[in-house]
Amino acid sequence: MNVLFPYLARWRSANWSRYHQLLGALCRQGHRVHVLEAPMWHGAAETNYTDAAVVPLPAGMAVHEIPVPLWRARLPLEKLAKKGLLTLATRRYVAEMVRAFDIDVLLLYNFPQCILAPAAGGRCKVVFDVADDLLSMFATEAGRWRPLLYPIARRAFDSLVRRSDLVITCSTTLAARLPGAACVVPNGADLEAAAAADGRAIRGQYPTPIVGFVGAFEYVVDFDLVLDAAAMLPEATFLLVGTGRRWEEVRRQAGDRGLTNVVLPGPVPYPRNLDYVDAMDVCLLPRVPGPVADGAAPLKLFEYLALGKPVVATPMKEVELIAGDLVTVAHNGAQAAARIREILDRPEAWRARVEAGRARVQSTYNWDRIARDLAALLVSGR
Repeated sequence: MNVLFPYLARWRSANWSRYHQLLGALCRQGHRVHVLEAPMWHGAAETNYTDAAVVPLPAGMAVHEIPVPLWRARLPLEKLAKKGLLTLATRRYVAEMVRAFDIDVLLLYNFPQCILAPAAGGRCKVVFDVADDLLSMFATEAGRWRPLLYPIARRAFDSLVRRSDLVITCSTTLAARLPGAACVVPNGADLEAAAAADGRAIRGQYPTPIVGFVGAFEYVVDFDLVLDAAAMLPEATFLLVGTGRRWEEVRRQAGDRGLTNVVLPGPVPYPRNLDYVDAMDVCLLPRVPGPVADGAAPLKLFEYLALGKPVVATPMKEVELIAGDLVTVAHNGAQAAARIREILDRPEAWRARVEAGRARVQSTYNWDRIARDLAALLVSGR
């Protein structure tokens, strides 16, 4: 099977996505994947558009950089504008590559790509993967332009759903919100990478215990909760790994509050970031409450569980459906500090839950199994 995946970012950025895992697993199983990627965007506030490291591509994968007019221009609503420019530039290449590489599946994942579906020319299946509540996220990103732009986004989203031969999602909560029937293809963890993670050197750099977060520093993450908990647990190191548009704000707030126990090492490429998870005693999954959080099935949930870590999370509907009591829930910083303290004071009480979480990922939420199920679904169409 030959898959074409237009990616709205740099493939080798620090932000390792669902698609890196799914498509990499498909390649390991003998399929071929062509990724279209954005040009470098030097000076971007987030790391999606810069390369973090030279990551070897799996056998069967090729990455093609797309030239984009006006890519270096400063634009209003810059992130949204860049995605639009990239999608427009990609359209011609999709039509060419579908023919040149005998593509079987065009995999799309964001509503601006509705203009790419016709470019397939009926030569391959069009699959729309809805991995987040895209419209709720767009409403936040659009800011004061929301009244004008949201109806356009809604029409584009609905158009892509209609034009797709198959709609998939990582979340049963999102599936229930989608028009028509959507198939759930869950997120998971790479068991081999988790087994190879070694946090001993990192753990030796900081006072213990270590409470940690790994992920993007974006508006969907409740860093106020994290910093409040850090203030209440000065004896613990809060190791917050990653970067993004809120990184500088979080760094400044931690400094203003005198939180010397908060450490921000910056972006760490996959799978090196799993070494940081391995070094942690407790892992955090803090999301700002709302429809985006409720529909999310964060990759880090599965990686935390695969590495046998206790998890403290804010309330998220899909996470509760997946993990149940394998995670403990906190609504605010004080509750998070209390949950963390309970775990640190009585680690033996968490041992059974930790092992149950690891076993669930190994049996159900691992990428090799998920990729096999996806391949079967793509062949059957349902």
